[in-house]
Order: sequence, then structure tokens, then C-alpha cells
Amino acid sequence: MTEDIIVTVSYQEVLGAIAFIISLWGTFVYIRSILKGRTKPHLYTWVIFSILTCIAFVAQISDNAGPGAWMMGATSLSCFTTALLSIKYGIRNHSKSDKIALFASLSAIIPWLMTKDPLLSVIMISMIDGIAMFPTIRKSWNSPYQENLPAYWIANLKNVIALFALTNFSIVTSLYLISIMVVNTLLISVCIYRRKAVSVL
Repeated sequence: MTEDIIVTVSYQEVLGAIAFIISLWGTFVYIRSILKGRTKPHLYTWVIFSILTCIAFVAQISDNAGPGAWMMGATSLSCFTTALLSIKYGIRNHSKSDKIALFASLSAIIPWLMTKDPLLSVIMISMIDGIAMFPTIRKSWNSPYQENLPAYWIANLKNVIALFALTNFSIVTSLYLISIMVVNTLLISVCIYRRKAVSVL
């Protein structure tokens, strides 16, 4: 006799897979926009994002985030790819304030390396994330059409889904996802406001 094998899939796994697929979709949209010359990513921002998302992914895994962490793993690879593309396709003018933001972000990573506390790590990378976005926000204020807004809307969508995919919903597993959405929304708002202002001129 053969026994039927029943495979059960949790809703977190389904949502985790959906968030992962949406992450790939958002990456495709953003990278295509870069290659077509429509988006000019800021190298400093994406170098820091590459480091932060990797840290966040490790922190989520350590706190049993489950399928909710799949998207962060994909995002880490996406940020690294964007950082590489920024070298060739990104903006060339890096202001003094951009360099200060880069230095502050990198300096803040050092204390993280000295602690093994996942909660402290996530709090710190959430703060660093806001600092790291500054060069892109500054650039977007001056050139609001150099960012692909649909990619950021997609990023917020995947983060919301990833939150519901967490098998362990805690500050450690959720804070960075929430901070990303706040920062993304700020960038989107700046671009929309500036695009309207530019069109009036």
C-alpha cells in the first residue's frame, strides 16, 4: 500500500513567495529604467542599502522571521546589483553633504559590528537607512525625474506583504521593513512635489 503524502503550505509561505516574486518584479522595473537612461541611481545610497539589507536579512533569520525574510534576501541582491550599475549609469556629481551622509552611514555600521544584539542592530540600520537615502532625496529634489517611482511603490507593496509573511512578528523582524516604507514614501512625496513644481515653471 502507498500512503498519500499531504503537503501543507502555510499562509506565511504563500505571502513570502508572493513578496519574493514582487521583489524580483520591482528589481526588473528599476534596472530596466536604469539601463534605458531614465533613472540615475546614487552610488552612495545603494552601497549603504546593500550592506543594510544584508544585515537585516541576517537579523530576521536569527529571530525566526521565516518566509517573511525571503524578500529581504532578494532585496539584498537587488541593492548590490543596483550599486554596481550605479558605477556606470549613476549620477557623477556627489556633493559634500552626500559624502557626509556616506561617512555617517559607514561610521554607524561600526558599532553594529561590535554588538551581537539583533534588536540594537535593527534599530541602528533603520536609522542608517534614513541617512543613506539623503543623497538620493537631495538629488531627486534637484532632478525629480531621475528616479523610477513605480519601483518604489512596488517596494512598499512587497514590504507590506512581507510583514504579514513573518512567522515571528517582532521589532527585530518588522522594524526595518517599516522604516524602508517610511523612507520610500518620503522619496516618492519629494519627487511628486518637485515634478509638479517644475511643471508649473
